[in-house]
Amino acid sequence: MAGWLLIDDEPASGARNMAVDEFLLNRAESGGGAPVLRLYSFCPPALTLGYHQDAARAIDLEAAAADGLDVVRRITGGRALLHDGELTYSVTASIGPPFGHGLADTFLVIAGVIVSALRSAGVEAQLGSAKHVSVESSKSSPCLVSTSRHEITAGGKKISGSAQRRTGSAFIQHGSILLRGGSEGIERYLQGEWKGLSAMITTVEAETGRAANDRELRDRIIDFFGERFGGDPEELALDPADLAEIEGAEAAKKTEFFTGKVEG
Repeated sequence: MAGWLLIDDEPASGARNMAVDEFLLNRAESGGGAPVLRLYSFCPPALTLGYHQDAARAIDLEAAAADGLDVVRRITGGRALLHDGELTYSVTASIGPPFGHGLADTFLVIAGVIVSALRSAGVEAQLGSAKHVSVESSKSSPCLVSTSRHEITAGGKKISGSAQRRTGSAFIQHGSILLRGGSEGIERYLQGEWKGLSAMITTVEAETGRAANDRELRDRIIDFFGERFGGDPEELALDPADLAEIEGAEAAKKTEFFTGKVEG
């Protein structure tokens, strides 16, 4: 049996993507075996909110609805993100080796794989130095305006952010890698004034001077994940019961914010 499992997913809605990640965390918590790397993207673009974030204070739900955006809550923390022009990953596993026992250890181990993949694609990526927004603004500010030592920069600008959720026995970490422009469009949906986000971030395209290739970066991440965690993966096949669980969670997430009227 392989030391880790892979889901190399097709683009999906925000509700579907978050439902699959939630299923994978539940699976890991119940002793689901080998770690799972999932690679995916969003279609249509979606706004995700941190687990504890107040939607009405963070974003303009009416503007998001008018533009046909999915709005969905993540199971991890952090603040609002617009998933557009990016590659997203999630890693779910039991707490402990090879991911370390502490939250910081896990962040850094996984970030090391992403940094290696980006560097192999021609991006001078490195772990970020911490920058923080003010306490007053942090409740509604987007993830794009801050970096921590767990996140990834290139040329002093953020290119990849991540968030993590831990239970008693398992964790999920998911993160976004900015391939091309798009995520800075969150300015339109934020409460308050957040102009100039594009000056704070960079993308694979901007750093390499060529069109970003989603498939190429997926393959590089898979290769470096295997190098770090144990060779070639097995594809994780979901059975009918798994799919039914995911579909139930997806349906609930679709109606959390939009149920015929705009709700906070």
